[in-house]
Amino acid sequence: MDYRIMIIEDDRAVRRILAGIIENYDLGEVIAEAEDGDEAEKKLISLNPDIALIDLLLPKKDGIEVIKKVRARGLDTYFIMISQVEAQNMISKAYEAGIEFFIHKPVNATETVSVLSKVGEMIRLKRALEMIKETVSGTLNENGNKKEVRRTEKLDYILAELGILGDAGSEDIKVLIENYDVVKKNTANLQELYTFLKDYYEKAGIKKSSDIKAIEMRIRRAINKAMDNVALMGLEDYHGEQFMRYAPVLFDFKEVKKQMDFLRKKTQEGGKINMRKFLEGLAFLSKA
Repeated sequence: MDYRIMIIEDDRAVRRILAGIIENYDLGEVIAEAEDGDEAEKKLISLNPDIALIDLLLPKKDGIEVIKKVRARGLDTYFIMISQVEAQNMISKAYEAGIEFFIHKPVNATETVSVLSKVGEMIRLKRALEMIKETVSGTLNENGNKKEVRRTEKLDYILAELGILGDAGSEDIKVLIENYDVVKKNTANLQELYTFLKDYYEKAGIKKSSDIKAIEMRIRRAINKAMDNVALMGLEDYHGEQFMRYAPVLFDFKEVKKQMDFLRKKTQEGGKINMRKFLEGLAFLSKA
């Protein structure tokens, strides 16, 4: 995914170094540069870049003041501060103004790539959540107006897209999500999670294997299959809507990438699931 990046720095040499790192590591497209605070404010408002690398100490208007000004105008750019300042009070002010990370001077490629990659993950997550809200927040009624979709319907929709709706473990997952407020309040670990399901089935008189180990295996198989399917989505279209909708929300994105490499037969070991993260993400996505 290409990110529109702006570099705000009064030292031309530093601007060249940053632009070179961004180009060499394919981190995005530098759409503009600015060398003082006034110029930066005007270009930020006009261009609304995804990411801005901004020096703390700028002529005319410092970086913190610039960020405050454009934030007040509703700009949603992700800011990364560039600075050699070590004073804790200045760093705190920068974070309060709305920066995401610091890059320390003198600039080096390793730190710059690491920080920009982290911000890229944040942007991907935000966009994925926005797509999810648009997709599952409602449908149209007969008058063409939006109506709310019940959590059960949203769950079925999501589990179907993940390719696990018919799996035995998906029924266990649905029980957990439909009772998630109670589950979250009363279960501190996975063992208590399985015990909750066991008690639920026994009290409801549901004829289903309530052996804790069997419950765990059903859920794990379903979630592992979901990760497989999401990884396959990524192999087919890394920037596709479905992949971006689920990969960062239901799984650790690094683990999905490992699973993609495993499916490509590049590695001997695939990605690992985090059951709590999956359930928390699914509860969020299906929230009515």
